[in-house]
Amino acid sequence: MELYRACYRSKIKWDNMRLPLPDEIDRTLLRIRRINRKAGVTGALLLVDQHIVQVLEGQTGQVLDTVYCVMNDPRLESIEGIIHEPVDFRLFPNSLMFFRDLTDGVAASSYPVLRPLLDHPGDVTRDEAYLAFSHFAAELQAGRLTNDMLMI
Repeated sequence: MELYRACYRSKIKWDNMRLPLPDEIDRTLLRIRRINRKAGVTGALLLVDQHIVQVLEGQTGQVLDTVYCVMNDPRLESIEGIIHEPVDFRLFPNSLMFFRDLTDGVAASSYPVLRPLLDHPGDVTRDEAYLAFSHFAAELQAGRLTNDMLMI
């Protein structure tokens, strides 16, 4: 079984949001996790300023199907791929969709590796994305994140 990883960034299209942001996030995460459970896809979603950055992992077909769904989400615009490649392991093997809201700036000020996400979310590089997601993956593996942050 070949594993594949896709990471993209996109700008939030606020005028297409139907609910207040916290409700929209809760509803979306519930749907994503249900779909990912069936598809065998794992990953993480980071909310940063006016952008989201998401990584998806699983079998190639399922990951690309998920990316296609994202590309058709009317709440997102300016979608850009950052990472698209076969991989040997999952960063988030036990997370149907880890979520972290970085809009308060607290985590990013505590962890310099997250700073690029706040400083220039629309131009995050491949290396910066890997460093940020690896930070959260390591925190998950070490058990330093709470169930509220995991939301799995």
